[in-house]
Amino acid sequence: MKIRQASLADVSALLPLYEDLGYPTTQKLLSQRLENILSNSTYGCLVAEEKEEILGFLGYVQLCFFEDEGSYFRILALSVRQESRRKGIGTALLNELKKIAEQNRVKALTLNSGLGVDRQVAYRFYEKFGFEKVTTGFGLYLEE
Repeated sequence: MKIRQASLADVSALLPLYEDLGYPTTQKLLSQRLENILSNSTYGCLVAEEKEEILGFLGYVQLCFFEDEGSYFRILALSVRQESRRKGIGTALLNELKKIAEQNRVKALTLNSGLGVDRQVAYRFYEKFGFEKVTTGFGLYLEE
C-alpha cells in the first residue's frame, strides 16, 4: 500500500468515499472543492492506494494555536472503503499524517466525530490510535 498526497485526478475515486462519510456530492462539485483545497498550502489530502486503486483518504488543515505557540493538524475527513476496513488503511493514513506533523514540528492532531450510534466504531478506532476525548464540539450553520 502506498500513501501519497491527493491530486485532482483522484476525484472520481474519492466520490464513493465521500458518500460513505455521509457527504454525497457530484464529480463537478468535488472537483471544484478539491481544486480549492489543494491550492491552499495549509490543507492536505492523503490517499491510500493499492494497485492504483484508492482505498481511503484523510483530509486535514494546519492551524495555529491561540492558547499556545506552534500549530496542530485538524483532521477534517477520514474515510476507508467499506470492504477495505480493518486492514490497517486508516492507521496507515494517520501514521503518515503523524510523520508529516513531526517533520513540520506540528504539536498535535485533532478531530471531531459525529454523535450518531453508527460512529461508535470510529470512536474505538481513534481511541485505539491514542486520541482522547478532550473537548465538546459545537456547530452553527448559517443560511446562504
